[in-house]
Amino acid sequence: MKTRVLLFIPLLLIAPWASHSQSETRTKLSQAEVKALVQAVQDEIYDYGYQEYFFPEGGPVGDVVTESRARVPLYIKPLLENGQGEAIYKLMPYGEVLRFFYVHGDGTVVLESNPELGFPASQPNRKTVYLKDAEVAHMKREWVKSSFDIDLSPSPERVQDAVGRQKQRNDGFSAWEFVRSKEGKKPQ
Repeated sequence: MKTRVLLFIPLLLIAPWASHSQSETRTKLSQAEVKALVQAVQDEIYDYGYQEYFFPEGGPVGDVVTESRARVPLYIKPLLENGQGEAIYKLMPYGEVLRFFYVHGDGTVVLESNPELGFPASQPNRKTVYLKDAEVAHMKREWVKSSFDIDLSPSPERVQDAVGRQKQRNDGFSAWEFVRSKEGKKPQ
C-alpha cells in the first residue's frame, strides 16, 4: 500500500507541470492579425446589414470620417492564448461588446458567437454593460487600440466581397444570403 502512494505522489507533481506547458500557448498579436480581425468585424457588419445602425437619429456611432463613413474604436487584448483573442468594439444595434475571436493557421480570423443572440450577460461574448466599469476601463487602457471604418452605404460589390469571406469563415453560412433566400433573391 505504501509503495502505491509513493509512486502516485511523483506523478501528481509531474502531471500538472507537463499539462500546463502543453496546454497554453501565448503569442503576441501581430499587425496582420489585427488587420484580419478588422476585416472579420467589417465583413460581419455588412453581412448582417448592421451598417445602417451606425448612424442613428442622434448622430453617428464613432467619429465621422465623411458623411457616409464612420470610424469606430477597437480595443484588442495584446496576447493570443492558443489562437484565441478578445476585442471590445461597438457593434450596433447591440452597443459595445466584448468579443472572442480565433486566429486560424492561415491567418483567417473568425469571430465567436452569433450576433443575433444579442450578447447576453450569461455568455462569454457579451455587452460590456454587463462588466464592471473599472474592468472595461482597464482593458481599454492596457489593450492595443485600433479602429475600423464603416461605410454607411456600402457598394453592392463591397457587400458581395464581405458575404464571400463570411461564407469561408462560417462553413458556407452568410446572414445576407440567408435573408435573401427567404425572399427568393440571389446575390448579384
